[in-house]
Amino acid sequence: MWKRIAILAGLTFIGMNGAAMQREEMIVPVIEGDWWRVASTPDLGEYNSERQQPVDFGLWQAADGTWQLWSCIRNTSYPGHTRLFYGWEGASLTDTEWEPKGIVMESRPDLGEPLGGLQAPHVVRHDGRFIMAYGDWTNICFATSEDGKNFERIIQPNGKTGVFSEGQFANARDPMMIQIDGLWHLYYTAITAGKGYGYCRTSQDLKTWSQSMVISYGGKLSDNPWFNESPHVVEVEPGEFVYFRNQYYGSGNLNWAYYSRNPLNFGIDHDEHLTARLEIAAPEVVVDDGKYYIAALTPELDGIRIARLRWARRPIFGEPVWGDDGIGSVELWRVVEGAPDSIVFCDAEPDPESPRLRILSTAATVDGGSDDKRMVTLESEPFVLDAPFYSLLVGGGNDRERTHVAIVDATTGDELARYTGRYQEKQFVHRIDATSLKGRQVRIRIADRSSDAWGHIAFGGIWRQGEPVIFR
Repeated sequence: MWKRIAILAGLTFIGMNGAAMQREEMIVPVIEGDWWRVASTPDLGEYNSERQQPVDFGLWQAADGTWQLWSCIRNTSYPGHTRLFYGWEGASLTDTEWEPKGIVMESRPDLGEPLGGLQAPHVVRHDGRFIMAYGDWTNICFATSEDGKNFERIIQPNGKTGVFSEGQFANARDPMMIQIDGLWHLYYTAITAGKGYGYCRTSQDLKTWSQSMVISYGGKLSDNPWFNESPHVVEVEPGEFVYFRNQYYGSGNLNWAYYSRNPLNFGIDHDEHLTARLEIAAPEVVVDDGKYYIAALTPELDGIRIARLRWARRPIFGEPVWGDDGIGSVELWRVVEGAPDSIVFCDAEPDPESPRLRILSTAATVDGGSDDKRMVTLESEPFVLDAPFYSLLVGGGNDRERTHVAIVDATTGDELARYTGRYQEKQFVHRIDATSLKGRQVRIRIADRSSDAWGHIAFGGIWRQGEPVIFR
């Protein structure tokens, strides 16, 4: 299974070329400068409420060059689910306090839309027309416009506006559309079996849609039904995508960005693609005159703001904590439990999909073989968490209790985080948000307390995520 490279102190190793690893980069969104407000809590007349809040919105340029902003206003006195669309118009993205245009759309129960259930409009231009996707509390629906200001619903052959959903109670919502290699991708979120998923459907014509595909789920944000909201995808460079996934609204607003070369996979129950943590809510990215802008809700949920956006590149792994590859030398490790000859560096079997070849394996033996029955616990020398993010590579077993890699407090021994493999030798990247732990002195603990098949851990190193390099 493995080729032995180094055993105990003083022996050399042959690993993946460090320079080659550093060429593997991910794209990071960087918000620049100050925000400016473009919309505030609107006057809804008879539907006013002290609790009303602008939430998910759409931002686009109309045929006459003006910028249109439509937002779902929730917690109004409107009947049913309390939601409707309100609009603003601006001459330029850099203008402040755009002109209010009033209530622009209300639900149509006669067309099958739940009363007060309108959610998250998004508009694109296709074949000379403007196409809007929106949620009605159950379905994803569409409307069309010649001028980008006045929209008419697209009624389906059954006399309803709903085109597709994930089930009656799944609340398919927050659609956004992007054309990738000539194929339209519509991203949205829904709650299935009480869990929050990011979905995608594709279409050639924005009329006939594929079956749904899960493109984002779980990971550090968990499967909370509300933690995969407001999905938004940007193709920053050809074949390179960033997916924004919302977690919190309001004063603790929080959004996470994921990088991928596959627009249909931004991480299914793992954080390998995680690239940034942003203190914003429900972002939408637009381009004007070659410049990127990002719009988001205000932290007070009383309006919408805009800022300039840049993109940056950052190595997928980052700066190694130890040595050239994040693992370091044998001297950095000690056996806490198990045989003293259990510190073995080795090469995993060649795998074109694996980002790492050199590993520290708890199953590798000094004679070049492997032994899953052997059990051992290893600990590293202490180091200080001095960066906001880290990358940790782990392969091997998936038994969280018996086979795992943990970050532990170097003073108290308390466990701060735990990671496993996925029953594969392939090294998977875990993104560690260390912002709340910065300054703590910690160790890496590798635990193999299993003699079963896949009863081992293959540790591929740990890297600091340094400052990104801005390229746009």
